[in-house]
Amino acid sequence: MLMEPRVTASVFGVEVEMQLFTLSITDLTTFESVPHEEWGEKEDLFEIGNRFARAMLAANPNFRHRGICVAIYDEAGRAVSVMPLDTLH
Repeated sequence: MLMEPRVTASVFGVEVEMQLFTLSITDLTTFESVPHEEWGEKEDLFEIGNRFARAMLAANPNFRHRGICVAIYDEAGRAVSVMPLDTLH
């Protein structure tokens, strides 16, 4: 897998390292949504996942109460976070 170069941004004069994360909705068995990529800091994964969950639930209200999760993968494709969708909205 080709890894994206990390991006450094200046926020209020402080250098922060941004990473490319891939988010998807999954039932951890057979279903996985089309992936969504977003730049962010690892410390912001909960916020990134929460924002993605709200958007997905707004577009797909039938995802509620089905044991579906938001999976977040790092640039190497490793799962770095799996959060139950129902707890994020």
